[in-house]
Formats: sequence, structure tokens, C-alpha cells
Amino acid sequence: MYNKLMKSHIFKQLVWDYNLNQKEFEAILQGKKVLGNMNQSWAIARVLENLNYYDAMSLISLDTLRNNWNKVKGRLFNNSIKNGYEFLLQRYPVSITG
Repeated sequence: MYNKLMKSHIFKQLVWDYNLNQKEFEAILQGKKVLGNMNQSWAIARVLENLNYYDAMSLISLDTLRNNWNKVKGRLFNNSIKNGYEFLLQRYPVSITG
């Protein structure tokens, strides 16, 4: 799922309003941990709404986004972000990873 380790300043942008440490958030983002209503789709939505496209895609693979999209899109408040990722998924409907 991860192309590289999450940098501390990026982590702080994602969960500034939650009492989580970076390892907990990364485990939730990877789908390895759930804390109450904080599950993988919640974490993916946080990434998509709080980071630019390039930083978000460095943390979430296209396959992970595609596999979780039906759960994630309802959590996105910003319609332009939602529409942008919807377009991305329509443009690349089949895995482009080799």
C-alpha cells in the first residue's frame, strides 16, 4: 500500500484533530486496525481531503482506492475532490501496477 514512509508533517496534516499517533494512523490506513469509527475508509477519506493528489497517491495505491471507493466516496465532503478521484478511477479502471 505504501510507496514510501509517511513524513511527520504529512501525518500532522491528516489527524491534527484526533488523539492518534502515527503508527496507529498508518495501521488504520493499511486496514490492519480499527478504533471505533476510525477504519480504513475513514483514513483514506482523510488522506484524500487533506493532501494534494501526489502526496495522497504516495500513501494510497490506486488498487486500494478502487477497492475501497464505494465506502470512501460517501465520506468525502468536497465534491470537487470526490469528482476528481471518481474521474481518476474511471480513467484507470484496470490495475496499472505491474
